[in-house]
Amino acid sequence: MKSVTLRAYAKINISLDVVGKREDGYHLLRSVFQGISLYDDIQVVRDGGEQGITITCNLPYIPTDERNIVYKVALAFFKEAGITDYSVSIDLKKNIPSGAGLGGGSADGAAVFSALCRLYNVSFPTQKATEILTPLGADIPFFLHSGTMLAEGVGEILSPLPPLKDCHIVLAKPRAGANTKAIFTALAETGIPAHPDTDGVIEGLKNQDLSLIAKSAGNVLENVTIPLCPPIQRLKETLQQQGATLALMTGSGSTVFGIFEDEKAARNAARILRKYTQNVFTVRPICRPMRTE
Repeated sequence: MKSVTLRAYAKINISLDVVGKREDGYHLLRSVFQGISLYDDIQVVRDGGEQGITITCNLPYIPTDERNIVYKVALAFFKEAGITDYSVSIDLKKNIPSGAGLGGGSADGAAVFSALCRLYNVSFPTQKATEILTPLGADIPFFLHSGTMLAEGVGEILSPLPPLKDCHIVLAKPRAGANTKAIFTALAETGIPAHPDTDGVIEGLKNQDLSLIAKSAGNVLENVTIPLCPPIQRLKETLQQQGATLALMTGSGSTVFGIFEDEKAARNAARILRKYTQNVFTVRPICRPMRTE
């Protein structure tokens, strides 16, 4: 096998809570991750060229050197696999917006790791893969599984949950981005006035009850991100006005998502949101696991 092509699927946070902070400064989360059908196309080729890692991308502003997370993942793979003679080309066709809270870079990293396992016939148990990938991106291990999962710790402690009821999810990202470091600095200054009911979200998933999920869900970063990126509020309000059962910012932003049971309502909301931003997508919940063993 000389080439592997995979889809790297994005995710949303159905709910996101910050429950503490480690001594090293990393925040402890309790969040419900949900895989969605928006994806990047990743092709990894084991070639006969000069030793090294070559990255190409369809977007000129994405770095293609050691700053790119897939480069770091590939380097870590070869180190852990004990492979010193390697030559790979990685082509990224990006559809997932960057800096959006959708985990695009981490999804790409998980896809590259899985592709390299196949190309070099190397097997890593899930726990070992998690140990390798977490220092490079705390949410990368989720993308090896996708689906619906409770994420704890810094995002690497994962527990499977009942799947989200099939629905229509509208994503809208404003042109402006959100600086994660500035967001967590603001969170430390302002504190958290109210926490989401994560257990209520889990109960809603068990009962396939979108109304209970909406009632229980929340994102504690919204209060500090919206003042830094005001267009988020307009997108969220538009989704609510169009009948979204749940409208929420995902991750640290700046993407907002709305969950709809009715496809027509979802498509109408997407049409209206395009008046404010071109980064609008209509997607579905999915589970597409990668393979490492």
